[in-house]
Amino acid sequence: MAAHRRAGALIALALAAAAPLSLADAPAATIRIEGYAFVPPELVVRAGSVVRWENAEKRTSHSILFTGPGGFESDRLFPGEHYERRFDRPGRYAYGCGPHPEMRGVIVVEP
Repeated sequence: MAAHRRAGALIALALAAAAPLSLADAPAATIRIEGYAFVPPELVVRAGSVVRWENAEKRTSHSILFTGPGGFESDRLFPGEHYERRFDRPGRYAYGCGPHPEMRGVIVVEP
């Protein structure tokens, strides 16, 4: 029995070594879009972090709209879809939803 556990552990270790994960590209935090709101509405992350927005609505599409300097709008996110953005510079990044201007959120990026 112990030999099987060791063999299983060795196989798992070999697989992990063969396909390393890049933690730098993994989302540091996820914001859910539900009930016509960003949850949480304010998020604090470290510079270099990736933030992921997931549309958890059942029938409504949303977008992520940054209106500050260099602002842009993501494509529409339909239910079950997501959008990711990397934040490399410290600061406050206010955003909203293009089709639903009452939806607001902010990302605070710390050094």
